[in-house]
Amino acid sequence: MRMMGSDPINFSVIGTGRFGHFWCRHLSKYHPTFAYDINPDYRKKVERFAKWDSLEKCLTKKYIFLTIPIHCIKDFLRQNKQNFKKGSVLIDCASVKVPVLGWFEDHLPADVYYIASHPLFGPDSAKNKLRDNVIMVMPGKVPLKEYQILVRFFMEDFGLHIYNLTAYEHDELMAYNLNLVHFLGRALDDLGITKLPIMMSSLSKLNDIVKVVMNDTTELFLDFYKYNPYSGKVKEQWLASFKKINDQIGKELP
Repeated sequence: MRMMGSDPINFSVIGTGRFGHFWCRHLSKYHPTFAYDINPDYRKKVERFAKWDSLEKCLTKKYIFLTIPIHCIKDFLRQNKQNFKKGSVLIDCASVKVPVLGWFEDHLPADVYYIASHPLFGPDSAKNKLRDNVIMVMPGKVPLKEYQILVRFFMEDFGLHIYNLTAYEHDELMAYNLNLVHFLGRALDDLGITKLPIMMSSLSKLNDIVKVVMNDTTELFLDFYKYNPYSGKVKEQWLASFKKINDQIGKELP
């Protein structure tokens, strides 16, 4: 068994959808990993590499990764706050950070710690290679030793590059990197570009964006916009720019 620090480490993953399954599979290569999802249909696939266990037992592990939908996190913490083991560290993997850190602060007991993270990759982009990808990490409330253990694990075992940002800096950047890209990708899918018989290289690259974003659920897409405090601002910037270019076309045409 590999060690982090002087003690053996167990992970648990709560939520084994597309990303949770992917994350659980990689974590289990290095440490015993336990998993739970409200949907028992995921159990068979997860048990290929991790131990499926009850929610109660998963909540007692040292490091607990929450890979559940953004809109479920607040109620999950509120309903289960008394079931976490003293000294446990919760790590979310959500694409928004400002509200999540607020929920951790509001609903976790004083003796339970938390870190916010956002892996900037997923089952599609890291399908062939996890190493050299980027993970954003925002210490919330955690002892330095525990934080260093996780950072060392991400860097040395996973081979990830770590970026430290504030929650607000993260969410503003993601409003462009995720919200805008998903907005464009879904619009292009609605337009039907994937069905065109001939594509030049530039349109083919846009089609690649469509394929990636449409692999994610509508639920996730809507969560981006509901919970990221910068989503409305970036969407309005895009629409204003689109109108500006459209107006230019109108002026130039005879």
